[in-house]
Amino acid sequence: MVVSFHALSVDEVLLELNTSKTGLSNLEVIKRLKKFGANEIKQAKKISVFEIFLSQFKNVMIYMLFFAIIISFMLGEITDTIVIGAIIILNAVLGFIQEYKAERSVEALLKLAAPKSIVIRDSNREEIWSKNLVPGDIVLLDTGDRVPANVRLIESYDLKVDQSHLTGESVSVLKHSRKEKDDLSLVDRNNMIFMGSLVTYGKGKGVVTATGMNTEVGEIAENVQTLTKDIPPLQNEIEKMSRWLAIVIGVIIALVFVFGVIFKQNIFVMFMTSISLAVSAVPEGLPAVITVTLALGMQRMARKNAIVRKLSAVQTLGNVTVICSDKTGTMTKNEMTVTHIFDGVNEYRVTGTGYNPKGEFFTGKDHVFASKISLLLKTGALCNNATLKDGKEGFSIFGDPTEGSLIVLAAKAGISEKSLSKEYEKKGEVPFSSERKMMSVIYEDKSSKKQFVFSKGAPDILLNLCSKINNNDKIIALTDSMKKKVLEENIKFASSALRVLALAYKPLSQKAEVCNESLENDLIFLGLVGMIDPPRNEVKEAIKLCKTAGIRVMMLTGDHLITAKAIGEQIGLVSDTDIAVSATDIDSMDEHEFRDAVSNASIFARVSSENKLNIVKELKRQGEIVAVTGDGVNDASALKSAHIGVAMGIKGTDVTKEASDIILTDDNFSTIVNAVKEGRGIFENIKKFIKFLLAANFGSIVVVLFMILFGIPIPYLPLHILWLNLITDGLPAIALSVEPTDKNVMRNKPRDPNKTLIGEISPFIIVSGIVYSFVSIVMYILVLYLENYFVTGSALSLLRARTAAISQSVIYELFLVFNCRDDKVNFFFRGFYNNFVSNLWLTGAVVVSVLLQLGFVFLPFFQQFFNTAALTMQELGVIFVFSTLGLFLAPGWLHKDPSKS
Repeated sequence: MVVSFHALSVDEVLLELNTSKTGLSNLEVIKRLKKFGANEIKQAKKISVFEIFLSQFKNVMIYMLFFAIIISFMLGEITDTIVIGAIIILNAVLGFIQEYKAERSVEALLKLAAPKSIVIRDSNREEIWSKNLVPGDIVLLDTGDRVPANVRLIESYDLKVDQSHLTGESVSVLKHSRKEKDDLSLVDRNNMIFMGSLVTYGKGKGVVTATGMNTEVGEIAENVQTLTKDIPPLQNEIEKMSRWLAIVIGVIIALVFVFGVIFKQNIFVMFMTSISLAVSAVPEGLPAVITVTLALGMQRMARKNAIVRKLSAVQTLGNVTVICSDKTGTMTKNEMTVTHIFDGVNEYRVTGTGYNPKGEFFTGKDHVFASKISLLLKTGALCNNATLKDGKEGFSIFGDPTEGSLIVLAAKAGISEKSLSKEYEKKGEVPFSSERKMMSVIYEDKSSKKQFVFSKGAPDILLNLCSKINNNDKIIALTDSMKKKVLEENIKFASSALRVLALAYKPLSQKAEVCNESLENDLIFLGLVGMIDPPRNEVKEAIKLCKTAGIRVMMLTGDHLITAKAIGEQIGLVSDTDIAVSATDIDSMDEHEFRDAVSNASIFARVSSENKLNIVKELKRQGEIVAVTGDGVNDASALKSAHIGVAMGIKGTDVTKEASDIILTDDNFSTIVNAVKEGRGIFENIKKFIKFLLAANFGSIVVVLFMILFGIPIPYLPLHILWLNLITDGLPAIALSVEPTDKNVMRNKPRDPNKTLIGEISPFIIVSGIVYSFVSIVMYILVLYLENYFVTGSALSLLRARTAAISQSVIYELFLVFNCRDDKVNFFFRGFYNNFVSNLWLTGAVVVSVLLQLGFVFLPFFQQFFNTAALTMQELGVIFVFSTLGLFLAPGWLHKDPSKS
């Protein structure tokens, strides 16, 4: 039975855990250590380095490449054997490196463990190793301590805790020891502190409620260890295609050999030809091209602030249908910014976002000088412990982000910390506390020697301590109607998801002898400031682009629902009528309601690690390809479960980074969208290569089968087939991998995950293969006729016809590679720039291949080695005409206008 310790009083908690404020006895600690185990994050059995390396060879495509190595070696093609072997080893090494890195993800969780803790045992204060903590131990915590286990507070002295590793929200949370309601989500249990949290302010005493793997961090560690990634869509497609090819290759070998024997062809030649065709049908260049394509994509993404840790992530990105994003720091700047001010009479709007101290002040549409509210601005900057820093990477805040926003606000009006330090000297402070909900400081004017109290706090609290109001630099009595107006403005600000603080001050008639709460009375109200973590400027356009591309965007945040929805409306994620769901709603849903919520809601607020993981799992069950962003430990499970895990590089924890596939160096949502665009382009380039490779191979197989069936000498010798494979599947095919991404790629809907790659490209392969085989057969027979072979049976005539056949195949395939760039718009209608300039690598590869083919035909060395003969100009003309005819008949010829395709 799970005990809700947050819903019990301190005495009830101690009773439940069978302990007391004086701590456990040493004998009881030994018993509990045996029962609960050490307070450690356990690691699953590691896969050995050798096992990781061997796993890289376990796929059908690699088996086919091993087959190609054996056959190439039998044919004496040592170069082919070495190249294919190098491809296999390269892929294995790359895969090994990526998977070896991934094994470190759980190790990063161990960094969150506090090595030592202060406890009370047998009424004595002791320092112990944190791994020896047990449930029921009494622990003492101070500013700067890392929380060593899950703890229910029994005493709290202005204790603030950074639990962003679990919530994703960077603002420290004020904790207390009072009893809470039972139905609170994890992040709202403010009498509980959790393993890995950091004490940022104050002190506390608590009782350990859970240790090791029973804590939230432990549960996340277990999830990270046990969750497995789904096979990337493209890899899955390649596996299916490889199996299909293996069957086809087996059939080819059998058909060619059997038909050859039936039609009384030379058995040895038929065997070697069938084997050569089989090798030709194996896309041995495919792993290399995929590796090159993904690696180049990784480089391009890195230049655009997305570091890809796993090659498989690049191929999956292009298929993403849902992006689940954190709010704070990803969709927003993670820089609290004051946007509205109310001085009791006028409302001001403040421009500028983040910590950059540039901005202006407006009332309505009218620009105003900040001198009108300078006392309010000074008060915010003086009643403050934060500091604004100007570094190489821009402005940052040292201290609490809320206080930092007040420093920046004053700086926008030209009131700097440096100028205030020259004018005032701090004499004392009444610190913030959860009971008081306010803070005050005493400063002395260095020139007049007068002292002032400057206060800030919750509007309803501070307003009750004010008796006057600063009305256009006149101090007048604060009436009930004025208070009502201030409180109404407070509600207005809060309903816009602004965090609201009130500011007040008073001059002291004499120097303060003590600095305490007695000074916080008869204050002069200065106004309200409303602040928010503003959206990033580029996020709205990025979400609009996602909607155009058919990609659903969801916000999963630990922040409050009202804040999440307000930000969602500002960035165009939702309208005021769209569904937004809180974690408390999720906890009360049945399976059907949860499924509907995940299908329809765009915002989930106050979510825990478990909530995020369940949302991701449900999306996957619904057939979505899911990318998830995160920065805290609470995101690690969801990142590991998602098809693509995206970690934040700036504020992301080591745990999240190690569990991720991609790291954003700028923590920016729009970078994810750019990466998806790049992923789509990469997927299209791989598809183009596969189309090209299979269309060409299909055509040459049909040609050989036709000749055997009709008793005509086959046009390709085994060496010719291997040459064709080398010259067309080499440079031109690889050049397809660097095709520029189509500028309209994000106007298309995501690829249907139920469609197979082979199913998508088979129409192109079939039509191109038929055209290829038709023009090749006609051209070969025509050259045999021109050479008078059917009359003389001359060996030289056959040699020339075969040279013409292989040359026509090479030239046709080099033309075909251009049509593979776009199967909707034919080569002849794309224009010079799109054909030859937009991808100079491809143009260069084709030129080199043509020069090599000319050498194959006319140079004595090639003629002797490959058994070829020089061709006449007439024969070269026939080759060119038939190859060009193939371009006209290729897919896409109906589309003359690219804009209509």
